[in-house]
Amino acid sequence: MDPPPNRQILRQFTQLFALIALTFAAYFPVLNNGFIWDDDRYIQNNSHLRTLRGLEQIWLEPLKAEPQYYPLTHTTLWVEFHLWKLHAIGYHLDNLLIHAAGAAMLWRILRRLKIPGALLAATIFAVHPLQVESVAWATERKNVLSALFCFLSLWAYLRTRWGRRVWDSSESGGGGAGWYGLSLLLFLAALLSKSVASTLPAAILVLVWWKRGRIRASDFYPLIPMLAAGIGMGFLTGWMEKHVVGAMGPDFDFLTPLDRFCIAGRAFWFYLAKLIWPVRLMFIYPRWNVDPREHHWWILFPLSACGALIGCWMLRRRIGRAPIAAMLLFAGILTPAMGFVNVFPMRFSYVADHFQYLACIGPIVLLVAGAKRLGALSRSPGCTSGAACLAIACLCIATNLRTHVYFNHLTLWADTLAKNPDSPMVHNNYAAALMQSGDLEAAKSQFRQAMRLRHDAADWIGMGQCLAIAGDYLSARDMYQKAVDATPVSSEPVFQRFLAGDEFQLGTAYQGLAGEFPDQAEQYFPKAEAAYHRAIQLFPEYEDPRTNLASILVDQKKYSEAIQQCQIVLAENPESFSAYMNMGRAYYAEGNLDSALNAYQSALDLDPQNPGAMASVGAILAQTGQIDRGIAMLQEAIRIDPDNAIARRNLLAAMAKKSR
Repeated sequence: MDPPPNRQILRQFTQLFALIALTFAAYFPVLNNGFIWDDDRYIQNNSHLRTLRGLEQIWLEPLKAEPQYYPLTHTTLWVEFHLWKLHAIGYHLDNLLIHAAGAAMLWRILRRLKIPGALLAATIFAVHPLQVESVAWATERKNVLSALFCFLSLWAYLRTRWGRRVWDSSESGGGGAGWYGLSLLLFLAALLSKSVASTLPAAILVLVWWKRGRIRASDFYPLIPMLAAGIGMGFLTGWMEKHVVGAMGPDFDFLTPLDRFCIAGRAFWFYLAKLIWPVRLMFIYPRWNVDPREHHWWILFPLSACGALIGCWMLRRRIGRAPIAAMLLFAGILTPAMGFVNVFPMRFSYVADHFQYLACIGPIVLLVAGAKRLGALSRSPGCTSGAACLAIACLCIATNLRTHVYFNHLTLWADTLAKNPDSPMVHNNYAAALMQSGDLEAAKSQFRQAMRLRHDAADWIGMGQCLAIAGDYLSARDMYQKAVDATPVSSEPVFQRFLAGDEFQLGTAYQGLAGEFPDQAEQYFPKAEAAYHRAIQLFPEYEDPRTNLASILVDQKKYSEAIQQCQIVLAENPESFSAYMNMGRAYYAEGNLDSALNAYQSALDLDPQNPGAMASVGAILAQTGQIDRGIAMLQEAIRIDPDNAIARRNLLAAMAKKSR
């Protein structure tokens, strides 16, 4: 006998609360975490998050905005930037909330599909340590957001008359055009968050076959718009991954179809193994040395994976359709990241935890439903419930511990290096984290380790940055020149961007030499200027070369040219602090104090606590008759930065002027 409706509602709210509470218990340490790896590119240093023009570019100019066309994901980051700027807690809290909401929607879908152990399966999905990478990494907003919209789209589809056939034997009933339209809209939102959502219509067909044992032509018709949008988005993402992100070149060209087939087979078993026994998880896994022609055992991975799928199919009448359906969902959702097509992370590893964020649902549901059935047959439901609670507790603890690894750059790369010591990419990133923390000698050691393992421009650039920070600009210049010489010249925009970065670093070395040896500045300034011009020619949207170029143009008294470069930067990024500061320097050197004050004040508006901008504004105020305001501004600059020699010199001049 079913419980009364009020009691059912109370029970469901209690279950929902328990699911969300466990999710927060597992992940709450992420709220103390900072930004990691490419969060600087997508959030911290992303000028597109700062302006309305940037938001327009996110949607309408994909080749100029972000490396991947996931405009809805980047729109959420845009909104967050305007809510809490660069306070990482906001981004992490939102990732956690979206992940918890996705787990709750998954539970509702599994209930509607009448799957045993729906709550347990959704909870395992929520608190499994494999999910930490997607939740604790701010840039992986695309994973959790796309998943939530996928779940919402599927939930709406299941309320249509076509979707009702998935979970109910009745051919009648179900919602009409409204629910169908909502499902399509939510599916598009999922696609615009991350293109892995393109697998949803195929997943729906698998669910139809699982429930009914057959697929009819009428099951395809409502999914045609989804399939068309998914295929289109998949092709766009694949093209951008190759030509914009950089998933091309020697790291990929050597892979034959047989190699890719073997990688896919090994990835299939790797992901299943990590799902069942999540130990030694790492941010970057070792990159397999694929060689099936020399090591014939490699072929066993794809053959055994295909054999497992065929075996589940052949035994479907004896063991049911659920096993083959779960494995089809698992393999199908993983397919875009199994090595058949190029994705940029394959430069470092063929697998990553966040690739199976959605794919893991099939095996989890299968294992939980199977355990529930075995528990019912064993006549010991108490033992089954106890085992489930123990499993959830262990997963929560493992996830909680794993979140601490993502605390900052140093903790992430130190943990990864301890588990994957032969990866040059890991050495490089750990070195960058050490350099950022100020430990230059340790950073140099790690860059040398990376160089020992490979010959890559990124390592020379990193070592050059270390040397430049230490003031050894001559050695830094040599390192940057090596990077320039090693970077391939290509018409592909992605390689042009790489080379532009190398040229920019070379320019900074020459600029540093000009500052280090003023008597030789006339020799170094033209070389720096030429390097910056080459970087701009290769990548016109690259802001840093223009701002540095403006700085050395001021140093060479080419004020109008410097102002022109600043105006170009500000046309694209009206919130460029460096551009306003360089423009102020140029106007001030020209003697145009009013324009200089406006430029410096714009910089101060962007960063109200910047002592350099304060010192410049205060000096001009004092010179233009507003002595008291200027003195107050200079005193505030010194309070913030007591070692600011320029502010102290300007303050003495202002005080002397006032005393006269």
